[in-house]
Amino acid sequence: MHVMVVNNVYPPFAVGGAELIVSYLSEGLARRGHRVTVVSTCGPDMEPYPVEIRNGVEVIRFFPPNLYWSFRPGRQSTIRKWAWHARDSWNRSAGRRLGVILATTQPDAFHTHLIDGFSATIWERMRRTGRPIVHTAHDYHLLCPRAFLMTPDWRVCSRPQIHCRLYRSWHLNTTRLIDLFVSPSRFLLDKHERAGMPAARSMVIHNGIPLPEDMDRVRQRRPPGSRRRFLMLSRLTVEKGVRVVLDAVARLPVGLDIEIAIGGTGPLEQEVRAAATHDRRIVYLGFVNGEAKSMALSRAGYLLLPSLWHENAPVTIIEAAAYGLGMIASNMGGIPEFVEANATGMLLPPGDVSALARLMERLTQDEDTLPDLSERSLHLAQRFSVDRMVDAYETQYAELAELSPSLAVAE
Repeated sequence: MHVMVVNNVYPPFAVGGAELIVSYLSEGLARRGHRVTVVSTCGPDMEPYPVEIRNGVEVIRFFPPNLYWSFRPGRQSTIRKWAWHARDSWNRSAGRRLGVILATTQPDAFHTHLIDGFSATIWERMRRTGRPIVHTAHDYHLLCPRAFLMTPDWRVCSRPQIHCRLYRSWHLNTTRLIDLFVSPSRFLLDKHERAGMPAARSMVIHNGIPLPEDMDRVRQRRPPGSRRRFLMLSRLTVEKGVRVVLDAVARLPVGLDIEIAIGGTGPLEQEVRAAATHDRRIVYLGFVNGEAKSMALSRAGYLLLPSLWHENAPVTIIEAAAYGLGMIASNMGGIPEFVEANATGMLLPPGDVSALARLMERLTQDEDTLPDLSERSLHLAQRFSVDRMVDAYETQYAELAELSPSLAVAE
């Protein structure tokens, strides 16, 4: 088949786990002999962006005309942000640009992911071809302009304001244009369905990542003292729980032999640097990737995931499980679907600094807290391989292609 994959950014540009999943899926399909065309965005100063081949995948990028590029928004006023969202609600210029690409590529199926920047007008353009459209949600973009269901003061939003409700109503209604809505977690799917999403069909397909080639060696030769080392890999933002970790470390006994390594960049980087300067138990790794990331995962015994927002399906859980780490995570969002309490990790109330401090102290002093962790975590990682993810999507593409062609939307 010829599958067109659409995501707002694609490597080497990346924001988080969604871009990795999209690239793993696209390259996995290409390895199986499918033709894969990725359509993504670029900045206005980058046009015309040359078509490139990345690991067997054809990548086409263009700038969907708007006030700024969503990947590099810079500091924008609230008015400009809402103006950006207003145009992004139905960006006809982006639709026309995609229409030109469709005229020459003519794919057999479409698979969209994060479409902010393009807007749902691309679904209308795809619909005109009569080919099936699969959409995978990686966040709450269709429900919330900030994409993670939190208020400006970083609290979980339970009562959206009227402008947010209008935003939600419009964006959810556009899902009537797609054939299949996919979520990597049951939690995220339930959120969309309870909000009234009208998509024709929906289902859960778990994300998958390439399991590290050295994971068996690392698991067998984990360095002494790894159970005293905790690792946090994330964007350094409030909703990720960075301050929860820093506050918990401050409550630990001064003489406790423990290490907390924090890797990532973001708005709270200076706070992490300052904490590391004043407390030798905190190690700031900066941005880690590739070999540095593997080294950090190889040294640690536990991954910290103290999120304050409704995480969907964090890729770091699978990466850490592959290396035999236990998960210390918030009991919210999609996290409990991937962390088995008292088996592959421990779940805590979100934002509970005291509970996190007590647990870290307990784990440091009692290595039998999570028995058979290595075996259990390996089983967890193997459930979320790239091959399983590609198998699931291949099945859906084939089933949708066998159905009667969808009626094309009139010009």
